[in-house]
Amino acid sequence: MPPKKYKVKWFKKKNRVLPEEHVCRNCGAQTVGKYCHNCGQNIFTGSEQPIFHLFGQMLENAFALDAKAPRTLFFLMFRPGFLSAEYRAGRINRYVHPVKLFWMSTLIFFALLIFQITNSKNNDKDIISVKSNETVQSNDTVQSNETAQQRNINFSFSSSKTSSLSINMDDPETIKQKSDETMNILINALSKYAPYITFLFIPIFALMLVLFFWRKKYYYVSHLTFTVHFHTFLWIFWSLLMLINILTHNWEFPDWLATLLFFIPGIYFAVALHRYYQTKTRWQAIWKAILISFFYFVLILTVTVFLLLWMLKKTEIFSDSL
Repeated sequence: MPPKKYKVKWFKKKNRVLPEEHVCRNCGAQTVGKYCHNCGQNIFTGSEQPIFHLFGQMLENAFALDAKAPRTLFFLMFRPGFLSAEYRAGRINRYVHPVKLFWMSTLIFFALLIFQITNSKNNDKDIISVKSNETVQSNDTVQSNETAQQRNINFSFSSSKTSSLSINMDDPETIKQKSDETMNILINALSKYAPYITFLFIPIFALMLVLFFWRKKYYYVSHLTFTVHFHTFLWIFWSLLMLINILTHNWEFPDWLATLLFFIPGIYFAVALHRYYQTKTRWQAIWKAILISFFYFVLILTVTVFLLLWMLKKTEIFSDSL
């Protein structure tokens, strides 16, 4: 029997009728229904599909998302604690897996953060260069030389090794070079270590939930699921704010809107705690949310300071002053 010839379908999908019995093209198993019970492949997957379906699969594999993403994002952003409760109840397959969504949101967040820091640094360079040119053009050469002699300050530090550090406050090139090197170090440290440190914070945050809600007798994985969902919301929320800032060229939010945006994550966290852990009152969820946020902020601040000090000490920028 000659092989069946398939027509090229570009825009319109072919009408598909499920056969009563079908042999899977991938594993050869006799199957009934849209998906193979042995390997899980769609029985319509093959050369008869339109070309746009191929690009759809490519984007799906590249971004690790599928058709469940819009529904998952809607519940995540507008129904605090709902996805975690669904996951704990066993309704998992209808939503994007928490770890998959958390990983993608983390990459997007830190990519936008690094881009914004780099962009703001370049804008500051342009502003400084413009101001310095205006200052040079408006002052006389003699007055600038006299002022330079008066503002020349030398700091000397003596130690057992007789090491000294001399800083010239009127050397803009040296100051600019030191600041650029420091900023590059901080950006490199942020892009290299911050995503990994974030993953280390996740189990610690879940452990805090275990301590604050130990009477609920939830398994640790339930607290961990809630933690992943909450951090995913944070990354998406802050990514949207940074994206608005980038697209509007550093547009400053009004005071009332900035205040509201500042309190939105805290309100979301308190509502999620109240719904997921079923606290007796909303006030109980609020004060627990405040305490958990305080301890978590102290932990993040401590780790960040140690990371920056370690990166600066690792370089030779301030080695002469040590």
